[in-house]
Amino acid sequence: MSTRIPNFNTFSTIIDRLSIENVKLSHFEFLLTQAGQDELDLQSKISLQLEIIELLKKELEEFMFEAFRSKNYSYIDEERTFK
Repeated sequence: MSTRIPNFNTFSTIIDRLSIENVKLSHFEFLLTQAGQDELDLQSKISLQLEIIELLKKELEEFMFEAFRSKNYSYIDEERTFK
């Protein structure tokens, strides 16, 4: 497994993105239930969110498979600016 970069392709970053994209999806689905919203625009946004979520799920699956297969998870230990 290649070395992972914090805030780019680590396990926590993928989980975080997946969570954020699902929140955005929920927001667009909620707006779809409200009067006066552009349904076509929201359907387009929902469709895009679903695509992003599926790609992130695939990335997470591949990441986990490789980590379990190789029994290795290498990442750069990033120094924090503020503690």
